[in-house]
Amino acid sequence: MSLRRPCIIGCTLILIRMIDKKLKILIVEDSITDAALIQRQVRKTISDPEIVMCDSILKVRHALKTFIPDFVFTDYALVGFTGMDVIENVKDIYPAVPIVMITGTLNDEELAANAVLKGASAYLLKNDINNLHEKLEPILERLIVEKSRLFDKLERERQEREKLEEIHSLLKEAAMADDKQETTQEYYTKLLSNIGDRLKTIIK
Repeated sequence: MSLRRPCIIGCTLILIRMIDKKLKILIVEDSITDAALIQRQVRKTISDPEIVMCDSILKVRHALKTFIPDFVFTDYALVGFTGMDVIENVKDIYPAVPIVMITGTLNDEELAANAVLKGASAYLLKNDINNLHEKLEPILERLIVEKSRLFDKLERERQEREKLEEIHSLLKEAAMADDKQETTQEYYTKLLSNIGDRLKTIIK
């Protein structure tokens, strides 16, 4: 579940605990500086993360359907939308995916309670962002154990999506080929349409 990464501070060798699991992380943040800092903290927490950044609801919805994250990290105060909107959209597409709110705004107990009530699994403040990994690691460890079946399901969905996309690509090439037999061309075009419709049911 976790490993210890060697790190030298001054003349002292210490071991930093990390989560030894490949995880897909969607980060919703409109501040370039904060996005970079949070990404750095994630890499201090997880040994092999795959990270996608979003700064709009449209991008969030697209990433949820194509990237299929294991975790969503979001700020609260964003330009044109809020962390509550992010929670709502995540719950609409993948209700069980854990959401961690990381914000400089959520210092109000009522707002914190509302975020958890809406579906956030945890919230953290940005006031000590350079040491965020120390708070993030136990939260993710707990959620990984609690959501193990979910992560297996998400991985199966990713694999199924990749297979269908590959079929879609092959049939598209066949339908566009210069084939003198019109009936064959029509056949591949029909197959392409059917596969395309099936993909739409997966990618809402």
